[in-house]
Amino acid sequence: MRTSLYSILCIVVRLGALLIAVETLIGLPLALESLRNSHNPAEFDNAMIGFYGAFFGLAAILWIYPGLLARLAAGQASKQVFESPLDAAEIQYIALCVLGVYFAFSGIFGLIEIGLRLLVTMRQSEPAYAALRAQDVARLVAVVAKIVIGIGLAFGARGLTGWVRRLREQGLPPPASLVESDSADSP
Repeated sequence: MRTSLYSILCIVVRLGALLIAVETLIGLPLALESLRNSHNPAEFDNAMIGFYGAFFGLAAILWIYPGLLARLAAGQASKQVFESPLDAAEIQYIALCVLGVYFAFSGIFGLIEIGLRLLVTMRQSEPAYAALRAQDVARLVAVVAKIVIGIGLAFGARGLTGWVRRLREQGLPPPASLVESDSADSP
C-alpha cells in the first residue's frame, strides 16, 4: 500500500484524541469525589465542568479534524509517499492495540500504587487511613475503568477499526475499482 506521512500523522492525532478522551473520562470519578469533599462546591463545580468540557471538546476536534494538526506537524514532508505492505486499517488497528495495552498497564501500575499507599498509611493514625481510603475508592474506580478500557481496546481494536471505517465511508459511492470489476463480470 502506498501511504503518506500525512495519513500516518492523522492516525496518530486520532490516537491522541482517544487518549485525551479516555484519560478525561477516567479522571471523572476522582474529580467527583473531590467535589463532594470541597468547601465551596459551586465554584469547584463550574471549574470542573469547564475543564472537562474543554478536554472533551479538544478530543472531539482532534478526532474530527486530525488533518489540521497533521499538516502543521509534517509541513512539506506530508507529500512524501511511503510504500508499505500494511494498509491504513491495519496501521490503525495496530495503533489502537498499542493504546489499549498502554491503558491496561497504566491501570495495573495504578493498582500497585494504590495498594502500596494503603499499606503505608495503615501504619499511621486511624483518621488519616480512613481519609486516604475514601479517596482511594474513587481512584480505584478510575484505575479499574482504565484496565477494562485498555483490555477492551486491545482485544476490540479490529472491530473498532472496521466500525470507524464504515462510519467514515457511510453514504459514499463504492470505489471505482469495485464498480469496474462488477461491470466487467456482467455479461
